[in-house]
Amino acid sequence: MNLLKKLGISILTAAMLTVSAFGFSSDAYAATSCKKVIKPNVTYKYDIDGDKDKDTIRVYESNGKLLLKVNSCTKTLISNFSSDYHSYNVKIYDFNRKDKSSEIVLEWAGDSEWGTRILKFKNNTCKVNKHYYDAQLHSYDPKTGMVSLDEYERGRYSKFANAIGCIEYYNKIKVNGYTLSNQSTANTTNSVRKNKYIASKNLTAYTSVNSTKKAFTIKKNSPAYIYALYQNGNKRYIKVKNSAGKYGYVKVGSSMLFKESSCLWWR
Repeated sequence: MNLLKKLGISILTAAMLTVSAFGFSSDAYAATSCKKVIKPNVTYKYDIDGDKDKDTIRVYESNGKLLLKVNSCTKTLISNFSSDYHSYNVKIYDFNRKDKSSEIVLEWAGDSEWGTRILKFKNNTCKVNKHYYDAQLHSYDPKTGMVSLDEYERGRYSKFANAIGCIEYYNKIKVNGYTLSNQSTANTTNSVRKNKYIASKNLTAYTSVNSTKKAFTIKKNSPAYIYALYQNGNKRYIKVKNSAGKYGYVKVGSSMLFKESSCLWWR
């Protein structure tokens, strides 16, 4: 495990997600900017569905599971829960000011893994329960409902690892009421953008993900820098910058695009 990964685990376990060193826009809020922290074995009253009636919220452990109870509805946050292995926190957020509902967010970490779970309730019903593996809450913009997860290669873009090795990127999720929508493009982090990838073969870069027009060719043994990932169904591309500073999109398949010695590896 490399230094970057060790540092991420240390921060997550000790402080449970501080602001990323890569920063966020002026309209975005840090992951730590929440409405309320839900401590275990404490009962809270908070209106999470916007009906002006306070809901009863409690997090507790029972029979080897970490559970969340909202009114009469109980959901499992972590199955096979172990206090010796798992570090976690549960917080209430308001990701989108335009809707009346709030989100309950679980962030957890183990030795070399972590994840984020987003839940939304209406009265006694859980309307949203989505888990994002290998992802940490990075920031959110309450004006737009856009949430950014700092995610690694075992997350939503896991199939890119076969082509480019380990990767870190910002997975975008649009929160609008009780709908959570994945976005097609994820920007890579600074640590990835600074890495010099060396092409293992001639690579064709296109002008866009929807175009067959060639922007340029990255010749074998030439450098490239990865700026974003694109995924829509089975369609996958990486946005790259070549040594001349030009940008293009390279199609991603199941084989390595770059020499393994030039890729990032931390697992």
